[in-house]
Amino acid sequence: GLTLERDGLPYVGSATQRRRLAVLAVLAASDSGVSRDRIIDHLWPEADPARGRHSLDEALSALRRELRSDTLFVGVASLRLNPEVVASDLAEQTVALATGDLERAVALYAGPFLDGFFVPAADGFERWAEAERVRRAQAHARALEELAAACASRGDEAGAVRWWQARVALNPLDTAATLGLLGALTMSGNRAEALRAARV
Repeated sequence: GLTLERDGLPYVGSATQRRRLAVLAVLAASDSGVSRDRIIDHLWPEADPARGRHSLDEALSALRRELRSDTLFVGVASLRLNPEVVASDLAEQTVALATGDLERAVALYAGPFLDGFFVPAADGFERWAEAERVRRAQAHARALEELAAACASRGDEAGAVRWWQARVALNPLDTAATLGLLGALTMSGNRAEALRAARV
């Protein structure tokens, strides 16, 4: 899903209007910034250029005002969230993946990206969210596989089983993941559980 928090508590106010939250989500998911035109295409697809720019400017101003920060956004033509003002689990996960802290990256993955969140009459946003959802799920799956492989290479059979179980839970019909789990269970001597997993 998508939540905005301040001091660990859910934030309530106009900043939680769907399109304003969506602006924050688009920027939070970007590593290098997003052009204003792209944000407008995602969230105000039916508006003419002038009206689209006005709608985005209004949303940005409202977010700055509501969240009490004139430096909430960085950039002009291309925008980013100011990491000194607002943090996101997406940014933390990106850093964890880039630095090889896979356990941290996996812990930060709370489920499908923006699951259950939608913006009415914004098909471009829905397409973007779905592509981002797939990309992040794939990165999460690779991290789980790498963790399982690392455990197996150092003889931590229980750890390998645990990570493969998490990997299979993402998609129980994924043959390659199931084979990885079966191999880990067999190596750990848990033949009965391997047979049960194979039947499932």
